[in-house]
Amino acid sequence: MYKIVAAVNSMIENQHLIEPVIKSASGGLFFTYNSKFKWSIIENEQGIFSLFYYPGNQSLEELAAYTYDDWRKFKEEVVYSTQELKTKEAIESFSELYKILQTKVFGIDSVLDDIIKTAA
Repeated sequence: MYKIVAAVNSMIENQHLIEPVIKSASGGLFFTYNSKFKWSIIENEQGIFSLFYYPGNQSLEELAAYTYDDWRKFKEEVVYSTQELKTKEAIESFSELYKILQTKVFGIDSVLDDIIKTAA
């Protein structure tokens, strides 16, 4: 197994350590893990997931606000893609992480909790 897949699985298991989550104008989901590691993930039209790690000093808000031109010049990132990893586990793990981030950015857990509470 790739080390990045093990790390993604750990993020999934410890999703309470993922916050905040910010959706960028380009559709990427930017997040901080364990209050110190900055990441983003995006899914393209072909269903390929790309996961980015940002070791620099930029804030999550700055990264999420970058334009296309900013990204073309930006070099402070490490990229992992399901197109390169190609294993079933990598694809499933990246997809699950993406879904978790979507629920967090849109506050779905709170919505569902409220619906369940009103039905009880």
